[in-house]
Amino acid sequence: MMILTFLVIGVILSTTASFVFEVPWLMPILGAAVPYPIFFLKVRRQEYKSAFWWMLLWGVLQSIAVIIATTIAPQTAAKVILRGQSYTTEMFHWIRTGEGIEGTIRLFLPNHLLHYGIFCLLCVVTLSSAALIFGTWMLNYMNFYVAELVKVSAKPWLAAILGWYPWSILRIIGFIATGVALAALGLNLITRIRSEVPKSPFPKTYMLIGIGFVIADIVVKAVIAPIWQKLLLSALG
Repeated sequence: MMILTFLVIGVILSTTASFVFEVPWLMPILGAAVPYPIFFLKVRRQEYKSAFWWMLLWGVLQSIAVIIATTIAPQTAAKVILRGQSYTTEMFHWIRTGEGIEGTIRLFLPNHLLHYGIFCLLCVVTLSSAALIFGTWMLNYMNFYVAELVKVSAKPWLAAILGWYPWSILRIIGFIATGVALAALGLNLITRIRSEVPKSPFPKTYMLIGIGFVIADIVVKAVIAPIWQKLLLSALG
């Protein structure tokens, strides 16, 4: 209960502060700073399952906070959420025309692999701290888009249901599992650099889960994105 309370209050305060100060890069940094101490402590204690689930819960709380904040103060959100407007414009164009990288695997696959590669590298080098900032940045602009989609849709209830794509949810799960595994790997590497024996084995199960969900993200997106686009078009009106 204490951790849950900390996350809820932390998410509210970090989002509020980001909107008050209106410094764009402050938002992903403050957002990531909320769950990272819990995440790091859990990974260090080899409580990988707990680290995974707390991070997943934080992702939900962060999404709710950003969507609400964007709904209340859209102009401020457009200033502080990096890539929020450009991503929203890109998604609206795809919904209305079916054109764009979202529904074409040869276009979105390189982007997905690049993001995952950057994320993995940052996980190992920074024990997932910089990777979490990177992930928070992506999470924030996705939620900005969802808020804007609901606001302008003819069927806001349907837009709220469809706004978060199923493949994006798979990607988040994959990134979190990967973050757990590679943070543990980073800790083991530091231990070896100190000429000590690592206290825990590499949690390869979480790495396999992460890779599996990232692959599932790509497959599901390739298959159902065209269908989802038509459903979103219906909601948008």
